Amino acid sequence: MRQPPDEALASAFAQLLADDGQDENDIQAFLEQHTELLDTSPWLLNHRLHMNCVIAKFPIAGRTADFAYLTKSSDRWILVLVEIERANKSLFTTSSKHVGSSSAFNEALAQTAVWRDYWEQHQSEVRERLLPLLVPSPMARNRIELRRVLIIGRSTGKDFSQAQRDRIASIEEDQKIKILTYDSLLRSYRSGWGEKKCVLSPRSTGYAIKRLDGLPKLLFAYVLPEHLSVPVPIETRLKAEGYQMDAWRNNQLLRFNEKWATEPTDEEAGDVHPAVLSVIRAADRARPSKAKRR
Repeated sequence: MRQPPDEALASAFAQLLADDGQDENDIQAFLEQHTELLDTSPWLLNHRLHMNCVIAKFPIAGRTADFAYLTKSSDRWILVLVEIERANKSLFTTSSKHVGSSSAFNEALAQTAVWRDYWEQHQSEVRERLLPLLVPSPMARNRIELRRVLIIGRSTGKDFSQAQRDRIASIEEDQKIKILTYDSLLRSYRSGWGEKKCVLSPRSTGYAIKRLDGLPKLLFAYVLPEHLSVPVPIETRLKAEGYQMDAWRNNQLLRFNEKWATEPTDEEAGDVHPAVLSVIRAADRARPSKAKRR
């Protein structure tokens, strides 16, 4: 669903990109704070962005991908690793005789190739790191495919020539990588495709919620505290949104409407449509009792 863009935010991002004193870390911090600017449409399967979450600084091959996200269909997952480079890096040389990739472009592509090569040799290790998020559990062992996104440079002022666009398309097809410029991100956002996302951070036992820029989807319905750390300020906000976080802390999954561990009271239900509430309560009544399950 399209969202009306905030032109002040788009302008602030453009101003950041135009400042040669800013580096990748500054851009990363801005995107984590304003996740609607991070385009996660490349490689999405029919279930869209898994749990409406992106992972910041995902470890792989002794390094980190700036962002990572999952998407799934009924029989497979795609893990997308995102590399962000400085906005002032050029993709091509200035030669008028042929289309040549710049050294900065080649180095960035090589960096993402390290991830691909590591994945091919260590899939089980990466899968194990992702396991808390590979839910529901019957889908945990479905195959995972790796895809990459490289965000680098600008494309305004002087648009790419047809030969340069053909060169990008050839690289994308050969290497199974999507190449975006920062102006691609801005165009997508200004077209109304920006959506706020929840930002996760890897931990030794799973993940932590780093930023709650957007609410997650079904995260608390599948992931328990053993594998998910929630800082107090974020938990306070979730409680204000109606999440039964005390129950979740007691290892009860929030299966009902993503927020409740048990059938909600009328007060908890709040503005939930009566028809939706009826479905939730019918599902609760249909669940077998513990005695029957034994």
